[in-house]
Amino acid sequence: MRQLIKPAAKTQLSMHYTGVGLIILSFLIFMLPEWGVGATEGGVFGIFWLNYSLVFLYFLLLIISGHYSFKRPFQHLHTLYLLQVLAIISCYSLNRQLNIFQDSVPWLEAYISLFCVALTAYSFQERLPRLVNQLLLFVLGAGAILWLYYSIYLLPLVAISILGLLVLGISVHTFVPIWVVISVGLGVMRAAAQERQYLRSFLAGAAFPILFAAFFLVQWHLRERQVDFYSNDYVLQENESLPRWVKLSQQLPADYLTERLMKTELVYQVPDETFSMWEMPGDSFHEIKKHDPLVILAVLLLGKPNLDRPEKVKILESMYDARHQAEQRLWSGNNLSTTNVVSQVKIYPGYRLAYTEKILSIHNSMPNSWSQQEAIYTFFLPEGSVVTSLSLWINGREEKGYLTTKGKAQTAYNTIVGVEARDPSVVHWQEGNRVSVRVFPCTPEENRQFKIGITSPLLVQGEKLVYENIYFTGPSATAASETSVVYLEDQVQHLNLPRGYKLTPSNAYKRQSTYQQDWSLSFTAPKAAEGGFSYGDNSYSLVALPQQLTPFAPQQAYLDINASWSASEFNKVWELVKNRPVYVWDGKMVQLTEQNREQMFELLQQQHFSLFPIHKIKDSDKALVISKSNGTSPNLSDLKGSPFADDMADALQLSSTVRVYSLSQQLPPYLKSLKELRVIASMQGDEEQLEQLLLHQQFIKTAPDKDTVPLGLSGLGVVKTRASGDGNAPDHLMRLFAYNHLLQRIGPRYLCKDFVEDELLAEASQANIVSPVSSLIVLETQEDYERFDIQKSKDSLGNASMNGSGAVPEPEEWALIILAVLIIGTIILKPYILR
Repeated sequence: MRQLIKPAAKTQLSMHYTGVGLIILSFLIFMLPEWGVGATEGGVFGIFWLNYSLVFLYFLLLIISGHYSFKRPFQHLHTLYLLQVLAIISCYSLNRQLNIFQDSVPWLEAYISLFCVALTAYSFQERLPRLVNQLLLFVLGAGAILWLYYSIYLLPLVAISILGLLVLGISVHTFVPIWVVISVGLGVMRAAAQERQYLRSFLAGAAFPILFAAFFLVQWHLRERQVDFYSNDYVLQENESLPRWVKLSQQLPADYLTERLMKTELVYQVPDETFSMWEMPGDSFHEIKKHDPLVILAVLLLGKPNLDRPEKVKILESMYDARHQAEQRLWSGNNLSTTNVVSQVKIYPGYRLAYTEKILSIHNSMPNSWSQQEAIYTFFLPEGSVVTSLSLWINGREEKGYLTTKGKAQTAYNTIVGVEARDPSVVHWQEGNRVSVRVFPCTPEENRQFKIGITSPLLVQGEKLVYENIYFTGPSATAASETSVVYLEDQVQHLNLPRGYKLTPSNAYKRQSTYQQDWSLSFTAPKAAEGGFSYGDNSYSLVALPQQLTPFAPQQAYLDINASWSASEFNKVWELVKNRPVYVWDGKMVQLTEQNREQMFELLQQQHFSLFPIHKIKDSDKALVISKSNGTSPNLSDLKGSPFADDMADALQLSSTVRVYSLSQQLPPYLKSLKELRVIASMQGDEEQLEQLLLHQQFIKTAPDKDTVPLGLSGLGVVKTRASGDGNAPDHLMRLFAYNHLLQRIGPRYLCKDFVEDELLAEASQANIVSPVSSLIVLETQEDYERFDIQKSKDSLGNASMNGSGAVPEPEEWALIILAVLIIGTIILKPYILR
């Protein structure tokens, strides 16, 4: 006969299922902000109260049903475990507001989640097989060590938490970790009384995180010793021209351990020297602040790395391409997101160029109206591209940018944002085909909107022209909506658009979707247009400028060796160049021979990246540098002020263009900047292509005409001639010429402190382009422009526009035009009126 379940057992089972149901509900509520629901500060606080209320509700149900007694609080452990899981969820919900812990690192989130699942499952231990219970006790043993760590971590808050119990009881969350440790310990003791193997499983689980932490601490100690030893070696080197952080970046392994070491205090929480409270990460590095118990223990037991903050930031920039995170900030931007992107692309097929406008909307999720934040974006541009317009919406009206010197723009922005907290936006040129845009203030009251315009040459791939989307890094655009419109100035053949674009009645192609960063379009390259653009006494027109190979027989070769080289590549290159003097750089130029080449290769291959001193090359017009890179290195600007940069600036002004052959498709930032400034002429390919160049004694032409500049990788150039007249070409030809010509004129002087000249500023101002010497800025009032001596040039193309060639007149210019028409009309019509 089937046995009937006792009433008490039915009640216990009912409370079990109720607890599990409340846990699932509480977890779903907790995850709402992660799914974009209730992500505001007020919404997050409301979600905490819901999570906290579910803990209180289940606690009341346990008391009413007799499953909890204040006299014997640990009697019914099965249901108590479910209550504790609810309390843990409530703890992390509250932490979003109080931020006792910074965001948990991914492994810690998984660790906590696994423990909660195991604790929930173990509450049904009487119905589970013995092997499953052993596995669960192993997980609970590992988790008990974590909650013991949290109990110790929260010790400084115990006294104030006891007082807080008298208010709303929220501070009870401080005692949840030790509560969990005690209850799990009691549960293990009861299980061990029945089965000794259960205790062994629990202890094995507890030993696992302890042993792993010990292993991590040993590795951390060894990496700190590496930093110390490399620093000592740096001190011993005579006449070292590079900063210490460069040498450390070259030699330290680029792994997770070095990254954590460098982000200590910048990103990861650390204990302060008195251990009375816990130090928050610094604000000099913009990345979500994190809590990692392993880093906490390492710093507590072994001390902080022997590096100052600026050095750590520079190392992160060089090794992990963290330049956007390292941008200097005047205000926080932690609660900002990009909610909407409007992309307009106008393509001029015959002129091999495109003009892109992106309008971005920024949302501040903080609920307080006084919570002003600063948005910083980094835009990544195709080679040869230039920013030609900037707008900021102020009081619902689009205000266009003024071009001025980079120094004036920076001073005005810092003064207004840092002191007066009013409306500006600014865009600065950065090395490596990048620009940075700053927008302030971004408040919760309304979404902030700005527009950036970029003129780009198209990329040639065989018989096709390719447009690549201009992407950005900044406030997250994960959930942003995007409207993208492509206009073609002329008909093209074999147009290949990404999925989702549809032809509109106005003959444009439009797509509406979530924001997509990586996309491109292509079409068959038409015949190059012949018309030009005239401005003043000059005309700008296209000219065929294919990759021209000229006779070149290198008399000596220089190998730029680092960790990206393989032994087989080195051996192949050696066979190609060994019939001439071959040098490498190891603090000094060392000539390679059959006897020392393997030893030198092994030594130099230990460098994560290299900074080959091209200014140390003798007879640079007869030399060939063969390089390879993994894409990381410092920027030229990072080296300014160092003896290395000073020596380079002096030497390169007296030397000719250096030829560099790269075995990798991408140049590191160091060489990329030198290429932009026309200091080097580079080619890319493999060892077989290098062999053919050497065999035929050829290399790319290094000395372009001073009035001709190449248009990126389009296979064309822009030539400036002394002529005037009408032309149907877009003004973007002049803008691209000015930008590339300006970089060519700056050249190696970029490393000098006084490279900015009035002639360079005049050229940038006339074309209205962002460059190493000029920036675009939008200020709130005309008085602000006058206060910082920022004036609109009368001899300028002005901000670029989607509406056609040339600048659209500003509102005040329209007023002058209309006034002039009225005056002229009155003079002409006056005789007829007086009759």
